[in-house]
Amino acid sequence: MSLKKIAQMTGVSVSTVGRILNDPSRKCTNEDIKRKVLDAAREINYIPNASARSLKSGTKSEERIYYINILLTRFAYETVDPFYDELLMILEKELRNSGCVVENIWHIAEFSDEKLSRTNELQRLVDKLYPKGDKHTDGLIIIGKVTGKALKLIKTKEKNIVSINRNSTNYEADEVLCDGSRIAQTAISYLAKLGHTKIGYVGDCHYESRFSGYQAALTSEHLSVDIDYIYDTLPNESNGIAAMEYFLTLDDPPTGIYCANDILAVGLLKALSRRRGQGYTPSVISSDDIDAAQYTRPMLTTISLPKNEMVRFALMLLLDRIRGGHRIISRLEVEGTLIVRESCRPIRELNEPEYYI
Repeated sequence: MSLKKIAQMTGVSVSTVGRILNDPSRKCTNEDIKRKVLDAAREINYIPNASARSLKSGTKSEERIYYINILLTRFAYETVDPFYDELLMILEKELRNSGCVVENIWHIAEFSDEKLSRTNELQRLVDKLYPKGDKHTDGLIIIGKVTGKALKLIKTKEKNIVSINRNSTNYEADEVLCDGSRIAQTAISYLAKLGHTKIGYVGDCHYESRFSGYQAALTSEHLSVDIDYIYDTLPNESNGIAAMEYFLTLDDPPTGIYCANDILAVGLLKALSRRRGQGYTPSVISSDDIDAAQYTRPMLTTISLPKNEMVRFALMLLLDRIRGGHRIISRLEVEGTLIVRESCRPIRELNEPEYYI
């Protein structure tokens, strides 16, 4: 299928379609247009012309066409957390450029829920994804945390699997890992370097590597864990707002806060903007480096995950396994990078800035 077909479906120019598909992570003046183009590309299984002609005609090409499933496990749909949306767009681009067809994109939050591991619900969900008699695809890419039981069940249906994650699969499948524990320790170490000793945590606390890293980092910095400074929640903007409303009720709130996700931090900063003049302006640091992080006011200090490299390494592992290049479970670990912006300040300088989005 051609760029012209997508242009006809969406009512935009071929050049606009090409720019969006070549760089889907680039900020667009009209995000609705970008979404329509990406949805249209998914609908027609768009891949670059050389591979597309081979697929349509049935003739042989130098590279075989592979059919790939994508499973996102954190949310029922990707737009709840822009980090997963950005990862998915990069992944789809790399799959197209590698001559692969995306067969299914699934959003199943239950696969990251440890409580469901003690029920039969996971088996039902896996069976629903793979009806009997359906043709199986060549491989599966999992984005997000997946429980051990869920992964074992999925492995009965998929032979070739790679995970892109911050929580390790413990060598149940090939994976590209940016270790959440090390991410959290980098964030806490930076806050401690700025003189903060009362450091809070906002995010998931259940079997979550970033929470484990937060606890380990406080111990390493000889700081105590205060249960009042821990806000257990799932990552979305409204929960970030709720977390800040909670901290504002404390008599002695934390001066520094680590959010497990940027989208939570965006919520915190929005809540602070509504409370200007009340004298509480904690330093806020998070992780992911979503596009919105550089547009908050103050701009968000965060740990940037190398999304492009994570996707490319994952696809390299998956295609190598599909082609028989390796059989052992393999892990590639990448490092996050501290991006210092304006939302973190030394404890001695915590006069009230203008917090607004």
